[in-house]
Amino acid sequence: MARTPATLVIPTLALAFTLTFAWLAASCFEPTIALAGVAATRVGGPCTYADFPGKAVIVAVTPQPKTPVTGGGIPTPYPGFDITYTFTPDTPIAGEPLYTPGRTHTLTLVNGMAPGSRFLQKYGITAGKVFPCRLRIIRQGTCTPVLYDFPGIDRADYFELKK
Repeated sequence: MARTPATLVIPTLALAFTLTFAWLAASCFEPTIALAGVAATRVGGPCTYADFPGKAVIVAVTPQPKTPVTGGGIPTPYPGFDITYTFTPDTPIAGEPLYTPGRTHTLTLVNGMAPGSRFLQKYGITAGKVFPCRLRIIRQGTCTPVLYDFPGIDRADYFELKK
């Protein structure tokens, strides 16, 4: 069996790696695509989402059981609250397997932790309150398939963790 000289193999592997890397890098900058008449936008890595504006109604705000750990297992210096809401789009959404009308969702901080009473007060979160909300359904990529964005609520506001 004849062996290929190393002087041929190494440059060939380097070229294959370079071409593969260039293809992967270029795919990250691919322009966004509009599907079904809905504008798609990039969020994070190479993912695109279709946006559906609407309203979220806070169904309930209830204290979590008295434990020092909430939501994502992160210790907090405050008691957390479970916040549930429903989403209603401004226009009907048809043919979306990832959207179920009338379903109840849980509002958490970005890291999955439950908000505390000062967060509720700061953003005016009470049962029955209506907030603008945007449903984002993935169109391309492997990011989180469904996101709910609240323009008036900063879910990355961790001020309650500061002493």
